[in-house]
Amino acid sequence: MKNRLKSIIRHLFHSGTIFTQLVTFTAVVSIVPILFISSLMLRKISHMITEELIASHNQLVAQYTTSLESKLNQYQYSLKQLSNNTIVLNTLQGRTGEKNPYVMGNDVSIEVNKSFHLDGYEVRNCMIYSNNLDNKIYGTRVAMITEASREIWYISKEAANQYYFIYATGDGKKSKVLSLIKNIVDVDVNSYESKYVGFVKLDLYTKKLFEPAIGEDYSYAYDVIVLDRKNQIVYSSNPSYNDIIQEQSFEELKQKGNYGKNTMIGTSTEEYYGLKLIFLFNNSQLDHKRQEIQNSILPVLVLVMLIIALTAFLFTRSFAKRVSRLIDKIKIAETGDLTINEEIKGSDEIAVLDKQFNQMLLKLDRLIKKNYVQQLENKESQVRNLQLQINPHFLYNTLETISSIAAVNGVFLICDLCEKLGENFRYSLGRNYGEFVTVEQELSHTQNYIYIQKTRFGNKFEAYYNVEPGLEKNLVLRFILQPIVENAIVHGLSVMEQTGTLEISIYQEDDYLMIKIADDGIGMSEEMVEEIRDHIEIRGDGEKKKQSIGIQNVNQRIKLTYGEEYGITMESGENKGSIFTICLPFMQ
Repeated sequence: MKNRLKSIIRHLFHSGTIFTQLVTFTAVVSIVPILFISSLMLRKISHMITEELIASHNQLVAQYTTSLESKLNQYQYSLKQLSNNTIVLNTLQGRTGEKNPYVMGNDVSIEVNKSFHLDGYEVRNCMIYSNNLDNKIYGTRVAMITEASREIWYISKEAANQYYFIYATGDGKKSKVLSLIKNIVDVDVNSYESKYVGFVKLDLYTKKLFEPAIGEDYSYAYDVIVLDRKNQIVYSSNPSYNDIIQEQSFEELKQKGNYGKNTMIGTSTEEYYGLKLIFLFNNSQLDHKRQEIQNSILPVLVLVMLIIALTAFLFTRSFAKRVSRLIDKIKIAETGDLTINEEIKGSDEIAVLDKQFNQMLLKLDRLIKKNYVQQLENKESQVRNLQLQINPHFLYNTLETISSIAAVNGVFLICDLCEKLGENFRYSLGRNYGEFVTVEQELSHTQNYIYIQKTRFGNKFEAYYNVEPGLEKNLVLRFILQPIVENAIVHGLSVMEQTGTLEISIYQEDDYLMIKIADDGIGMSEEMVEEIRDHIEIRGDGEKKKQSIGIQNVNQRIKLTYGEEYGITMESGENKGSIFTICLPFMQ
């Protein structure tokens, strides 16, 4: 796949003349980024326009909701004032001295007309219904509750027990009406006992109450759908949008910014009455602004690309002619004619290349002869190096000879040392090992090395091994433990007067294989710890801590093999020993 990709790139960019390549390169590095940046700019501007329109829509939603709540609050206030009207209360209770029900009804109707402009735009009607059966009363704005039971909105007396309800009129138009209810209660100032007298019902046309604002073209600036607590449509300025309620719930619409292709959605609620408001804004204004921006940017973009293409064409043609002259000179030299032709004038890279080519022609014969002689000398050197190579079997045989002599003389310690040294030598040469070995193999090599060092230093330390079960076959880099163990023994344990301890622990931690080498040797000061850390990470002066060069090499091998998140960390303190921790990936 990789070779196939390289082949395609060569075919696209390097199969034509340098003139074609330079023109293609110019188009790629200039026109393509311009198109990309322009596309991003258009998207950003479109996004800004959309956000601006959304902010405008939100403002309209807030204004509409505030205006609606203000109207309803005003009507509620008027109802409250009417229900507390002294004339109305006294008349309904029969405390005025008047006994004629129609005269009393006329007095109450006058008070109702004072409280509401019944010929207003939104108000359909306002009626007071009396519950005092001992004091009959009738008028244009007042009646008995028994009369209310005959009306279409009064259903099993439930409507009168609510503070608002919505119903359709029976006048043939089936207009929907929002009725606000306020109970009339008479409170005895002496006993503070309250008595239910009746209620006031104010009818408002939902169409006129919820109608949205009119735009400049005498149509709605936006459409509104009003839902009640049961998600039933109370009012809709555009019935074609009514299916939105069947398609999505009000809560889903609150999360969604668009409906259909050309409509944006806003939502709001009127808490007191439980009304849910859905606002639908047409996107034609957004599309118009986008089109204006595209019409202003595209001509400029086309002009810039034409200028770039023309400039690239003129420059590339001049450059290609100079390159063609240099190719002609090379073709002449290829025939064996090494004479210098007319030089290419100028101070750019092509002129420098031509000058260097001319100098090359003058030295070509001499360089060919010199190169031939050097090749002969290199071959002789390789033969000498092959002759000087030591056969590893010579060293193995020598160790076996020493071991045999020691066994004959009863010096079995030397036999053991020769055996351990031979195994370490084979492990170091790596003929039977790859780059990765098992934990068991690496630990076995380290144990052989520790055995030799314990013999060397007269058992000045004891070694302990803690390997978590199941990790013996995990793979690690070869030869990463011995340099750290050597550092712990030579610089930490060997200089102690008492017997020290070396502990090697191997365990799994999450997705990492952790190897901890801890000793209770003389330790190091904080300054020395920082210097060695800098040296291990190749941040400090390498001459100061030559004793840690092996640890540095191990750390760099780990990072180059596995990545920067792996490697060696160290902790130490004076007379507190040292701890080196190797972090490796968990590999099986």
